Amino acid sequence: MLPISARVREPLRAALRGEAAAWPELSEDEVRALRDHGVAPLVYAAARVPQLRNDAIRAAAIEPLRAEDLREVLGALSARGIDALLMKGSALAYEIYAVPELRPRGDSDLLVAESSMDRVREAMAELGFGEALTSGDEHGIRQTTFTRAGAFGIEHAYDVHWAIANTPLFASVLRFDELLANAVAIPRLGEHARGLRRIDALLLACIHRVAHHHDSDRLIWLADIALLRDAMSADEHRTFWRIAAEAKVVGVCSRSIELADEWMSRAPQHRAEQYLSREELERDEPTRAFLDHEMTYGGVMLTNLRALPWRARLRRLRQLAFPPAEFMHQSFPSHGRFALPWLYVYRGARGIMRLFRRVGA
Repeated sequence: MLPISARVREPLRAALRGEAAAWPELSEDEVRALRDHGVAPLVYAAARVPQLRNDAIRAAAIEPLRAEDLREVLGALSARGIDALLMKGSALAYEIYAVPELRPRGDSDLLVAESSMDRVREAMAELGFGEALTSGDEHGIRQTTFTRAGAFGIEHAYDVHWAIANTPLFASVLRFDELLANAVAIPRLGEHARGLRRIDALLLACIHRVAHHHDSDRLIWLADIALLRDAMSADEHRTFWRIAAEAKVVGVCSRSIELADEWMSRAPQHRAEQYLSREELERDEPTRAFLDHEMTYGGVMLTNLRALPWRARLRRLRQLAFPPAEFMHQSFPSHGRFALPWLYVYRGARGIMRLFRRVGA
């Protein structure tokens, strides 16, 4: 993402709080940065910045089409007896934002039990969705993507997860059965729409930006965190920090909340120090490794391998080295099937070189 320029930071902070402010004429890079950060419609709603008008109109036009598609998918899953929880952007758009088009997203995220995935695939195929191939890394990919073309050339994409994170270190922090037991209705999306309670949604929002995006400062994710916290009671904050301590993600959650408060220009409140003991605050947490901005891809792999038992480690290394042939042909479409052994060698060499690169570099 392009960084937010210094001259835009203060009016942007005001817009994120829903306040009007004087904006300079934006450069192309500044407009692109706001789009990359996912806040263009939010800024336009607060400040009517002219260069963002088309973004806001497009978001408002697409949202009803996305909602209609989502209702159809949720209804089809429910008809097959599949419990599906809507999470992240699409759920938050209808739960904590004034209007859903203020929360841009490229897909909708669903969480299901792993045991229901065969039925999910059948339901999505009947609806005309195609499923993307994956590398077969079962301990590093706990989701699959379904897409189909909709009206007016809009593509609808669904990431269906059977764990809240792909990274082994975070995958079991929130378990499906517990999330389902505490799920809440999302009436604005219809009778079949259920999402995470605010406590769990906040935990996921804090974890996601670190586990999958290595402490990214993408502003729409920080806005999610701030709005969720605004909607929570003191008891909910207390429960949130208790769960974070038990799951050993206090450092990750604290970092996410600090960044959100910084961008919203808010005084610290309901922080970990208010609810946890010194021992809990200073406890060693392997998840804090993902806050290291000097971490390499090799470091990420080692950290995640340590979170797995030995047999699972060996299985993951084998799957990383030898993904399915179909995946290889999709990744290298210009090469024939006789080149497959050399493609494995090439992919392996490229992967080894990548291990020494800094994440986010």
